Amino acid sequence: MKRLAFLLFVFYSSALFGQVSDFDTTDFQNADSIAEHYAAHSLMDLKTLADNLTGSLSTEQEKFRAIYKWVCSNIDADYELVLLNKESRIILSGDDLLKWNRKFNRVVFETLQREHKTVCTGYAYLVRELAFHAGLTCVIVNGYAKQSGIDRNALGAINHSWNVIRLNGKWYVCDATWSSGVYNKSDQKFVKRYNDRYFLMDPELFLKTHYPATPEH
Repeated sequence: MKRLAFLLFVFYSSALFGQVSDFDTTDFQNADSIAEHYAAHSLMDLKTLADNLTGSLSTEQEKFRAIYKWVCSNIDADYELVLLNKESRIILSGDDLLKWNRKFNRVVFETLQREHKTVCTGYAYLVRELAFHAGLTCVIVNGYAKQSGIDRNALGAINHSWNVIRLNGKWYVCDATWSSGVYNKSDQKFVKRYNDRYFLMDPELFLKTHYPATPEH
């Protein structure tokens, strides 16, 4: 069934999904400068932040670019939370795991709001909420991700979240977590470094490192 869903996805991707090259004539510099202007803006009022980022922009792709660039540039990955969640998922199961997930989600969003630090679910949530306030349709996708490539025959537990965004009638994939920076293992620190590769990425390339958990995605 998973193989069938994957084949259907690839078959329809050319019609339903796009990539950043669709916007070769769009200059994203204005959107990027707006995102930079509102650096460190509070997350206590997402509607105001979304209005500030997108209010002066006319196209859907520019609005989303300002949102995406702001999130990637202003939110840090919290690897202490990543490791805590990973360890708990190994030792817990059933109702205990469900209870942990509810508790962990509260911690994630409190940390995001207060410290501008989060894990992948927080990145995906923030992108979706800001897009919603800007009048854009954006969805969180949960699934599996691995930078060295996905083995679809050995997926294991769900370990990542990202977004699909609808722009001008087409869907586009993006991963704000992976765009925001990298984790330096030797220093055990997150290094802020924007990576444009995962912004409206070619879906066939995206599928090499990301695989959705549900067939509709």
